[in-house]
Amino acid sequence: MKALIFCAMAVPAVALAGDADVAFLTEDYAPYSWMENGEAVGHGIDLIHEVANRAALSSSVEITKWTRAIVLAEKNENTCVFSTARTEEREPKFQWAGPMYVESTYLVQRAGENADVTTLDVALTKAIGTQVGDFTVELLNGLGAAKVDTAPDLEKTLKKLRAGRLDYVILGEDGAKSITAQNADLEMALEVSRDEFFIACSKSTPAETVAKIDAAMASMMADGTQAQMVAKYK
Repeated sequence: MKALIFCAMAVPAVALAGDADVAFLTEDYAPYSWMENGEAVGHGIDLIHEVANRAALSSSVEITKWTRAIVLAEKNENTCVFSTARTEEREPKFQWAGPMYVESTYLVQRAGENADVTTLDVALTKAIGTQVGDFTVELLNGLGAAKVDTAPDLEKTLKKLRAGRLDYVILGEDGAKSITAQNADLEMALEVSRDEFFIACSKSTPAETVAKIDAAMASMMADGTQAQMVAKYK
């Protein structure tokens, strides 16, 4: 059974980061990416391995804090972060490949709570938790959320929810489904938005490298490989 393990660890994918054509960074966020028995696993990890294979690139993968991943992908050559919402604020900071996913975001709550909340407008008046640097901070603020609470990582956000300090946590669809399937005290509530999520590469990464990554991801979407890899973790 998949387990949510919150840690910052690096693991080689095809080559050591210093020798790789591209360093790919992501966060601990099952079922997209997490550590299990010393290995980085998840459908996001599988997709990146296949992207590198189709693009004929050597690569490394590191699971770390999201804020660190974004900063490194913004400033380091041959570095990409996944999977990243293509927001107005992020648009000029990266070169973009993908999309890697098209999915919804959901509010997750303690089971049986907020029974009186039937619309998103009402839910947005409640305390909603997310992580520092996550695109959902900008999303919630743009929707006029009354109280957006940020924590360094998902583990701390979930602790706040369980302690009653938050009414909701906002998560990607697969993340929401995974967490609620594994934790009977949590349940999915309302859909917030539907978004595309990309591989975002530093501006200093060669354009031809980004083009290869983009073409590889597009081919995986077109031939059904992306859907098959994601379905393995349902």
